[in-house]
Amino acid sequence: MDANGRHPLSWLLALQRSYRDQIRHGRFFAMLRAASTPAHFQWIRQLYFLSEDFTGAVALRYGSCREDSFRDQFGEHAAEEVTHPAELAAWMRKFGFIGRDEDPKSVMPTLPTRAIGSYLVRSAIRERLPHQVITLNLMSEGIACDLFATANPKLAELGLTPEGYWAAHAKVDLKHELMGLDLIPACSRESPGGIAYGWIAWEVARLFRDAFDSWADWDSAGPPHVPHRL
Repeated sequence: MDANGRHPLSWLLALQRSYRDQIRHGRFFAMLRAASTPAHFQWIRQLYFLSEDFTGAVALRYGSCREDSFRDQFGEHAAEEVTHPAELAAWMRKFGFIGRDEDPKSVMPTLPTRAIGSYLVRSAIRERLPHQVITLNLMSEGIACDLFATANPKLAELGLTPEGYWAAHAKVDLKHELMGLDLIPACSRESPGGIAYGWIAWEVARLFRDAFDSWADWDSAGPPHVPHRL
C-alpha cells in the first residue's frame, strides 16, 4: 500500500472491476438471472471444459515456477483447485446433467470455450509471472467470483443444491483473486509495463465474455453431424 493506503496497482484493480461489470451486464448473465428451470443450466457442460483447463493451467504454473517468492502461493492455489473438475462431474451426475457412466466431455466445447482455456494454459507455460498472475488470479478468479455469486443462489432456488464444486468456489475465489498481485512489479497505467498489464486484462476479459456469450447460445443437443462448411 502507498502512503494513502492505496494498492500500488489500484488502477489495475479498477480496470478489472470495470471489465467484470461489463461482463455481468452481458447476455449470459442476463440469461442466468432469468433462469427458471434446470434446462437453463445446460451451459454447465461447457463449464466443465473450462474447469479442466483452468485446473491444468494452475498446476502447470506451480510445477514450472522457479521463483521462490511465488511458489508458496502458486502451490496453495493449485492444491485448492485440483479436485474441482471431479467435483463438478460428480455434481452433474447427481443432478442429471450427465448419465452415471457418461463422460463429462461427451459434448463438444464451443470454440470460444476452447479459446479461453487455451489462453489460460498458454499463460502458464509461455508467459512471464506478471502475465500469469493477472490472467490466472486477478482476472479469472475475479470473473469466477461473479459467476458463482450469481449462479449459486439461482441453483438453490431451483433445487439444484450448490454443494461440492459450487460451495468450494464460493469460499476460495476471493482469496485466489489477489494471490501474487503484491509480488509483481508495480507500475503506472501510462508506463510501458502498465500498458502491457492493461492489455492482458482486456484480453482475458474479452475471451471470457465471448465464451459466456457462446454458452448463452449453446444447444446441448449439438449439431447432428460434422458440418461440411466452415
